[in-house]
Amino acid sequence: MPEINLTAGTLPPPACYASEQERLEAYAAALIAQFNAPAEWAANAVAPFDLALYWLRLDASNSPVEVLKYNTAAAGWARLTTQFTYGIGGGALNAYTLTLTPPSPSINQAYRTGVAYAFEAAAANTGASTLSVDGFTAKAITKFGTTALAANDIVNGQMCVVVYDGTRFQLLNPGLNIGPSAFTPGTDRQFLRTNSTPATVWESGYITPVANYQAIPAAGASVTFSHGLGVDPLTWDIGIICTDAGGDAGYAGVNPAGGDYISVGSILRSGLSESDLRVTSYSNTTTIGLVRSDQVAGLAVNHKTTGVLTVITEAKWKVMARAIR
Repeated sequence: MPEINLTAGTLPPPACYASEQERLEAYAAALIAQFNAPAEWAANAVAPFDLALYWLRLDASNSPVEVLKYNTAAAGWARLTTQFTYGIGGGALNAYTLTLTPPSPSINQAYRTGVAYAFEAAAANTGASTLSVDGFTAKAITKFGTTALAANDIVNGQMCVVVYDGTRFQLLNPGLNIGPSAFTPGTDRQFLRTNSTPATVWESGYITPVANYQAIPAAGASVTFSHGLGVDPLTWDIGIICTDAGGDAGYAGVNPAGGDYISVGSILRSGLSESDLRVTSYSNTTTIGLVRSDQVAGLAVNHKTTGVLTVITEAKWKVMARAIR
């Protein structure tokens, strides 16, 4: 097949081919051959030959990543439309950096309102943090609007996604902040709740899991629960919960999760007045406990519907506790 020159000029005369169709097919085949090589991209600050063109950047698999146009005023590439722009993460503790290829030509390009970046964190944060893109002035990283980051909102190796809101970078995927350092989850259920004043304070709590419910102690014995809060609870309670599907003394029961709950203050000695309590409860920095008098042969409660003092069937009940730090 004769060589076809793709530069400006004319094709060989039609007489070289049996028909115009053959000439067209030869031209198309030459074009396909010319563009059979992998796509290339040179990331540099040199202006392209045609400043009016928009350029499509491809990744290593020849997939389109973003559209750019050379900015003559800033002498660099301006991103016009993009996915999350990936950059190389780095920096020191709490002072993260992000490096793009090609680099942003100006601070106005690096910090455009709405621009979104993704980077892999080189370290976990220990508090309020910043991000610098391509060496420009560092901007604060916040979460949920303007809230400063807390320790471990960014963890080592995390793929962070941030969006610039015109003032700061908002982290879209902060890590799970579990609150007070004394809060250590274990086999018992624990929980956190916020305190509105100040809003930054977390309060932790404990609820006995179903698997850790305990049988009502015999006379003279006790049961304890490790709440794991590290301090004496601010408020707490311990009592019995009905775990029998048939219920007892008018109270509903669910097996094994438990139904109606009665606080220790409402548990009475059988056959005596309602003020004659024979069960003691206590708390300290590690434990919530219940102690049964050695003189109590039977326990009674006021019937749920009639109010009549009624001896309970102790096998139908379990002991559980709950607390708030």
